[in-house]
Amino acid sequence: MSDHDGKADPAAAAPTPAAGFGAVDTDGNDPMTDEQAVKLRALSEEAGEPFDGALTRAQADERIDLLEEKTGKSVD
Repeated sequence: MSDHDGKADPAAAAPTPAAGFGAVDTDGNDPMTDEQAVKLRALSEEAGEPFDGALTRAQADERIDLLEEKTGKSVD
């Protein structure tokens, strides 16, 4: 972690390019996933309701659940 003069090696502490992969926003405020959008669009069409592409992940989950109940279908 340090070189011969006692200073820290900045490259040793630098994050790797993959450091951010796998990180999940756990509060649900990020945009819905592509998978959620596909499900939500299909369910919205089936239910005759408008599709809102600006929902967050959490909002999309709630809307999907509601539309699955309304249509009696689960879109996978």
